[in-house]
Parts: sequence; C-alpha cells; structure tokens
Amino acid sequence: MLELRSVTKKYGHKIAVNNLNIECLPNEFVVIFGPAGAGKTTTLNLIAGITDPTSGEIFLNGHSMNRVPPEHRNMSMVFENYALYSHLTVFNNLAFPLRAHRMSQQEIQRRVHEIAEILQITPFLDRRPGFLSGGQRQRVALGRALVRDADVYLLDEPISHLDAKLRHRMRGELKALCQRKQATVVHVTHDYREAMSLSQRMAVINKGHIMQFGTPEEIFHTPANEFVASFVGEPPMSFLDAALSTGAGLPEMVITGTEKQPVRIKLDDDSAITLRQRGTPKQLRVGVRATDLTISMTESATHTVPAEVYVVETLGHRDIVTTKVGPHLVKVVASAGMSLRVRDAVWLDINPNTFHLFADEQAIAHPARRIRVPEGV
Repeated sequence: MLELRSVTKKYGHKIAVNNLNIECLPNEFVVIFGPAGAGKTTTLNLIAGITDPTSGEIFLNGHSMNRVPPEHRNMSMVFENYALYSHLTVFNNLAFPLRAHRMSQQEIQRRVHEIAEILQITPFLDRRPGFLSGGQRQRVALGRALVRDADVYLLDEPISHLDAKLRHRMRGELKALCQRKQATVVHVTHDYREAMSLSQRMAVINKGHIMQFGTPEEIFHTPANEFVASFVGEPPMSFLDAALSTGAGLPEMVITGTEKQPVRIKLDDDSAITLRQRGTPKQLRVGVRATDLTISMTESATHTVPAEVYVVETLGHRDIVTTKVGPHLVKVVASAGMSLRVRDAVWLDINPNTFHLFADEQAIAHPARRIRVPEGV
C-alpha cells in the first residue's frame, strides 16, 4: 500500500503541494487529476524520490520512503518529457530496465516484443528516438516503464500527446495492462475522460490542495465544491447565482439578474432545512449539468425557465447549446434535430431533481435523492 501523510513541498516561499493525504490500496489504479500547475507532477516526483518533501512522510507497504533513494524504491516512472536514451534504438530503450535487472536475453526479447505489439511500436524497434514522432516517443517511454515489474507505476501524462483515436484505444489497453501487472498505479492527467475512464479512485487537485478524493462516480455526482463540479464533466457544469425568496408559500430561490422576468426555482424541504441550519450564505449558487437539463421551443408545465440561445455547437448526433438565463450562461445537450439558432427564445427545465446547490462555494445538496452534505464537510 502507498500512502502520503501530510506531505508538503515548498520551493522557497512557493508551496507546490500542501498537506497531501492520499492512500493507494494494493493493486489500485489512482488518478491525480487537475489543471496545469496544480502540483500533479510534483506529487509524482515526491513519490518517486526525485524530490524530497519539506514535511510529511511517504510510506510503501508500511515502510517510510523518505530516506530511501529512488533506485531502491522499486518504482517505475513515465516522464512527460519522455526522457529516452537518444543514442539507443527503441528496442534497446525498452530492454534497458530489463538488462539492469539481469534478465535472460530470451526473456528480454519476449517482453520487449509483447509490449511493443500492445503499444503498436513494433515497426520502430530498430529506430532511434530522434526519428520518431512525439506520439511514438511517448509510447516508447510508456513501454519502457511498463516492461518491467515494479511495486508502483508512476505515469505522468503518459498518453496526452497521442492523437484522439489512438488515445481512446490506449486508455483501454493501458488499463488492461496495468491490471495484468497487479501493481499500484498512480496516473497524472489533466484530461477529464482519461481520469474518469482509468481510475478506480481519483484525487482532484488544485493549487497544491486535494479538493476531493473518491471514486469517479462520487466525484461526478457529488462534487465537494464548485471547483470540482466545474472541472469534472464535459460540458462543464453551469452556475446561476441565486437568492432565497422571502415570499409566502413553498421555499424557493430567485435567479439573480432576472428582475424583469423573475426566474424562480423551487427548493425541496430537505434543501430548505439545510440552508436554514447553515445560516444565510454570502453566496448561493445553483449548479446544473448540461446532460441533466432539457430544452423546449415552447413554455410548458415543466419547461418554465425562459432563456435565449447564445451559441450552438453541432456535434453530429447532438448539439451543445449555450443559453442565456438573465446574465448567466447555461449549457444544455439538445437533439441535433431541433435546428436551434442564435437568439431563439427557448425554455429550460430546471427542477430540484436535477440541480446541485452550493453555499459559499461548498456543496450542500446534490440531485439523485437530494443527497445532503453534512455541515463542515
């Protein structure tokens, strides 16, 4: 088991990662997911022993790794910048870690050709890295890391430079290959689809802090805060500022900026109780995913929120429609047959079964049985 306990890394006054706590179970595929500059690569370098933590400890199978040099950690790493041996052929790059472990020539031949076939680089085994494309070099770097047995595989953006079609295929191949290795994998990426499809659990990181750590399903359906909600998902979640209505009747919210034609959204009893318990927030926002909304050309009992078409992105089998609700931009997945145009008047269906609720950037309720978030989480 790999564990980071309160790990912090500082470079002068700059804090690269701050108080990281991550636990990777045996044979688990964990993805560290976040934007550029979030501290993802720094975290991998700390695990690998390339850099030392300023404070905190890293454990592997119950033993502290803080004072163990990289070559004695039995970890294999893929670097984002490839780090291939330019004077060696692809075959010899792949064979290098196997020869370092004094494997037989027959076993080296078998392993190299097996990994080369999986990564579709067999035709390039006699070439040197300088005669390969960026995507081909990346596959060689990935193969060199995975060709040998290790306790932990550290993968830094290992398929980010591949074209879309190959990247899609490699996601499946990479997951299957790592499962056969029966080792712990820590994979770094900024790609949402890659993170969701590969991980058993994922850590969403931003500015050196863990925003949320859980299964892909937990992070997608119950994001802990607005950052996670906006960063996980395609299209990203849309947010509408709201204020609690003081009128009589059922509790409801009014979307700010819609004074001329007020947009009112009903609150269910659980969400209303949660808000009353927490007190009046400085900022109240409704979060809605494009796939949870429906759009109509006419007003109806369900489609009660007036909007205007702002942008239409045609994807063939569907359209991503960006609408304006007052000053807010709201994305909706629509049927390609609707033939919507910019400035068309439309109506949206936003109800308590589809929206997320955030107070002061922290989640307080989610759809699907209106999951209530305990106070202080």
